[in-house]
Amino acid sequence: MRIEIAEFKADFHDFYPKLMALACRFVDEHVAADLVQDTFASYWEQRTKIEAKNILSYLFKSLQNKCLDYLRHRMVEKEFAARVHLAEARINYLNRNDEDNDILKQVLNNNLRDVIEESIKKLPPRCAEVFRLCYLHDMSHKEIAQIMQISPRTVETHIRQAILFLREDLRPLFLLVLCFAR
Repeated sequence: MRIEIAEFKADFHDFYPKLMALACRFVDEHVAADLVQDTFASYWEQRTKIEAKNILSYLFKSLQNKCLDYLRHRMVEKEFAARVHLAEARINYLNRNDEDNDILKQVLNNNLRDVIEESIKKLPPRCAEVFRLCYLHDMSHKEIAQIMQISPRTVETHIRQAILFLREDLRPLFLLVLCFAR
C-alpha cells in the first residue's frame, strides 16, 4: 500500500501541471483545479484496472471528458436560465397593469367581440337569438325555452348548431389567438 501511495504522489506531482494546462484550455483555472482533483480521485479508485504504461492517457481522456461534461452542464444551466428569464418576462408583460396594456386589451376585446358578433349574425335568426341568450346573457336552457316558447330540447339543438357553425367560421381566429397566447 505504501508503494501505491508513493507512486500515486509521484504521478500527481508529474502529471498535475500537464493536466491543469489541458483543463485550462476548456474552463477557468478554479474549475480546472476541481476537475483535475476529480480526475486524480477517479484514477486512485480505478488504479488497479489501469495499465502502468497508459496512466497519462487515462488521465488526459478522463479529464477531457470531465471538462466536456462540465461545459455541457453549464450550457444546460444557461439555456434553463434563459428560458426562465423569458417566461418571467412574458408573465411580467401579461401581468402589467399600465394604461397602454389596458388600452391594448380593450381594443383586442372589442375587435374580438365584433368578429364574433359578425359570425353570430350569419346564423339563422332563431338560432342566433338562442345562442345570445345562452352565452351572452347567461340564461339557462329552461329560461330560454320559456321566453321563446319552445322546448328545452329545441334550445339544445339550436345551441349545438350555433357552436358547430361558430367553431368552423371562427377557426382562423382561434389559430390567431393560439399564436399570440404563447
